[in-house]
Amino acid sequence: MPHNINLPTHRYVYVIAGFVRPTDDGSPADERLPAVWWGLSVTPNRTLGAHVVLENGAMVVDLPFHALRWHDTPSRDEPPEADVSAATWDCYGWDAEIVQHDYLDNMRVSVLDERHQETGRQGRLWFAVDHIRDGFGREPTQHKHLWVVALPCGRFAWVPQDQLLLHDKSFTTVDGVPRIKRQDRIWSVE
Repeated sequence: MPHNINLPTHRYVYVIAGFVRPTDDGSPADERLPAVWWGLSVTPNRTLGAHVVLENGAMVVDLPFHALRWHDTPSRDEPPEADVSAATWDCYGWDAEIVQHDYLDNMRVSVLDERHQETGRQGRLWFAVDHIRDGFGREPTQHKHLWVVALPCGRFAWVPQDQLLLHDKSFTTVDGVPRIKRQDRIWSVE
């Protein structure tokens, strides 16, 4: 069972220093340290665990998702560190895989809330985590890909596909939140 998973391609990110080094020497806890994000772990009832290599050569595993940033400049609209609401759920199984599709890679999206209402937040798709071999993944009404979305403020959101609206200028016309029927049965030809 792949509890630890490779990213489809490694990504250059930043880690908030307070998550990876002691700050009792007076160094700033909110400093952003360059890192390479190369993998993640899924553990039931925990957030995604990010595996990184820091610029100083240290390897750190199981960083909480909210310890990462995709750019090094803090934004005025960045939510406070205590706000980890960028994730809808914790992991719900030990077994998952990552999917990254060329068509969706870096596509602009609008993020909806849990009630499927517009939030005004937009971002870019990076890749999705798909939990498999668990009760949620096997139930059609519950199975969702959970997408890693890079938000303009530098943080990431981990969002199920039913809370995203995709913006492809060559195809989509987004005008409000469409009503979509949830898949509620398993289809088979036999």
